[in-house]
Amino acid sequence: IRSRLSCGPPHKFAPSLPASFKFGAMADKLEVGVKLQAMYTDGEFYPAEVVAVSDSDKRKKAPVKVHFVGYEASDETWLSLDKLKSKLLPKAAVPKAKAKAKAKAKAKEYDYSGLEKGMKCSAFSEAEGKFFPAEIVVVSTGKGKASAPVKIHWVGYTNASDEWVGGDRIKSKNLKLKTQGAKAGPPGMPPAARRLLLVKPKVEAPLDPGFRPLVLGKRAYLEAAKDCTEKLEWALTRSDGCARYSLPVFDEKHKDVKASSYLAGVLIQEMIWQRSADELMLSGPKKICEAIKTAYSKGGAYEFEVMSMPNVCGHPDKAFAVSIVEKVEDLPASKDTPQICGTDASGCRLAFDLGKSDIKTVAVKDNEVLYSKETEWDVTNPDPQYHYDAIMDAMKLAKAALPKVDAIGGSATGTISADNEATWCDIFPNVPPDVYKEKV
Repeated sequence: IRSRLSCGPPHKFAPSLPASFKFGAMADKLEVGVKLQAMYTDGEFYPAEVVAVSDSDKRKKAPVKVHFVGYEASDETWLSLDKLKSKLLPKAAVPKAKAKAKAKAKAKEYDYSGLEKGMKCSAFSEAEGKFFPAEIVVVSTGKGKASAPVKIHWVGYTNASDEWVGGDRIKSKNLKLKTQGAKAGPPGMPPAARRLLLVKPKVEAPLDPGFRPLVLGKRAYLEAAKDCTEKLEWALTRSDGCARYSLPVFDEKHKDVKASSYLAGVLIQEMIWQRSADELMLSGPKKICEAIKTAYSKGGAYEFEVMSMPNVCGHPDKAFAVSIVEKVEDLPASKDTPQICGTDASGCRLAFDLGKSDIKTVAVKDNEVLYSKETEWDVTNPDPQYHYDAIMDAMKLAKAALPKVDAIGGSATGTISADNEATWCDIFPNVPPDVYKEKV
């Protein structure tokens, strides 16, 4: 009997199996509720639980349905026995050639950014040569721990058994391999954010079953953070106004703090495209502010917004700025400048819409459509005169259906200033900036 008070690493003993057991006949040894290791789509094994075992001919190739521990039911899948690891199943023989090739393989590089304190995983015991349940204690970024940056605690054992291990000894869906030669990209969704923000809607989207509405995630987050005393506040300034927002955030030492910075990044992105901005100003916990600042910088998760906003705001030569202020009082006040639009749709009107593949034109008289046509064009042409002529020709054809023209309306991907200037238009991607400024 192995004492749970022992200070050494786990030593668990699996019962030996008769050599006469057939691998294909072992599914009946697994029952609903059995804990095991199952192969995910990335080819790695993770902690799972048996939720169904079928003896149907349709399921003979994949007779066991498993649920991956800590993930949604939508991740459940039917697997063949060779994609399962359990002491109830025999080990498959490894060809010598494959074993030699594996030994010669280059050392793998791991991305530990998805691992967090308190996260459940499976860790390899070198003493036993098997994986056992464990929990992440800390993930180090120090150079001295580069080869074994993760401290794990063996479930059911004392802290004296804790070990520093590398990625080759950890099984977790949140541990990823780095792609050889690939540049480091922005981090993915932190586990804390996945847990709090990915809320399944009551009515599933038929064309996108995995869709999780932001509004539901935000609602769940605010409920979880209702007792938080700290807040992150930000201001998005623009030439004729300022957008403000305040978000309760978890303490910087809380296990869910990354959910706060992740949600803040998404909400800021949403506000930027609603109202535009030439600068982001932050006030709140230092580490969260710094994380948001990094995300909204070149090379960060929101690099596209950072690079696009100068064009959107009409000053491509001025970079998008991010600053952190000490006091919330240092943030500018909220300010909106309502734009008044016409309400009269009567008379003779022309309308055009610039799409990526065609120009749509419509002629309307007293709300009755008299003409409608789509004309193909080459949006990649670098000559602005080509685009001007194509649009004018299409509109002249529509104009011929009207006795007169009282008003013209247009639609395109871009921004129009309060002064009715086309500050930016993404519909002419190959027109050089200087030519665009001069002619468009």
